[in-house]
Amino acid sequence: MRDERLELLLAISRRTLGIEDFELTGKPTVDYHLVSVEDVGRALEAAYDAGLIVGHRVGRAECLEES
Repeated sequence: MRDERLELLLAISRRTLGIEDFELTGKPTVDYHLVSVEDVGRALEAAYDAGLIVGHRVGRAECLEES
């Protein structure tokens, strides 16, 4: 996965799920997090919205290149 996408997903996970890093430590108390269904929904919604924004920007850039 490209670094920009990973950073965006990590920012969403920090803000909505309280997950600071995607690297496994081998420690269950650090690697596993109990999160609410509501927070998972917020994280998925934020990722979906970010995808829409990035897709729109890519589409606009391609249209401008064709002009």
